[in-house]
Amino acid sequence: MADKCDPIRSTLHELEVQLKNTDKFINEPIPGEKNPPKPVLNGEWRKLDNRIKNTRASLQACQESLIPKTPVPLTLTLTRFECLDQSDHFGACFNLEDDEPYALVFAVDINLPISQGTVGAANSKMTLVGALSDVDEGEEYSAPANVIWGLSNAPSRVSSADNLIVLVAMMEEDSGSPAQARTTLELAAQAKLLANVGLLADNQITRQELVNRMITGMDGVMGAAKVGAPNPDDNIGAIQELRFSQIELDHIYRNLGPIEKNLTFEGDDAKYILKFRLFR
Repeated sequence: MADKCDPIRSTLHELEVQLKNTDKFINEPIPGEKNPPKPVLNGEWRKLDNRIKNTRASLQACQESLIPKTPVPLTLTLTRFECLDQSDHFGACFNLEDDEPYALVFAVDINLPISQGTVGAANSKMTLVGALSDVDEGEEYSAPANVIWGLSNAPSRVSSADNLIVLVAMMEEDSGSPAQARTTLELAAQAKLLANVGLLADNQITRQELVNRMITGMDGVMGAAKVGAPNPDDNIGAIQELRFSQIELDHIYRNLGPIEKNLTFEGDDAKYILKFRLFR
């Protein structure tokens, strides 16, 4: 059955025929020749090869677009912690302690009408993942079981990629309380969301400005979130947004596989990569 991708298929076939009939090298080696010159790639062959790669990518995208993209409930998890550089806890001459990292991940779908409940409380949550123990530099660790989205620790629908906001704070436990940090940052994110989501609805601020204000609110209470004696917990780098595009959601809706994304955090002499997976 013909479809909108047929012209791309025809173009691909023509290019593949041209490539087959084009010499790959300008100077073909002569059988038995001593010290043959180094082969020189034919520029025309290279151009055709690149056009074929681009056309194949276009064909794949076109074929994927033919698959129905019916929204389904989704799950987001943090899957792995990768330690590239651990925090420095020095004794007299060397690092005495391993890291105990944890992540705090706030997720919300801002599509819920205010009339249905308090935006930021009814449809959001902060997930504590960790803390891990005995983490060494150069090692990668599986995250404890977690569900960042959906809200009831079960798959939930996402109204759109733009309405899904996921904010991630990377922390290292010393003498503080990860549970206290979770509650403190969650309340701050919810408060900023509630104060500003109406401005977004009225087009007075952009989505990015809403995200920025939520991050600023969380930053403002970070000192209280990580308090502990004798040593407060450390936040590693800045709070970041884990952003998904509608194309990526549609990829999952078409059952073409999960979407995996990484965020890199660096600060307090430590560097980590957090790895996430969004799937149906």
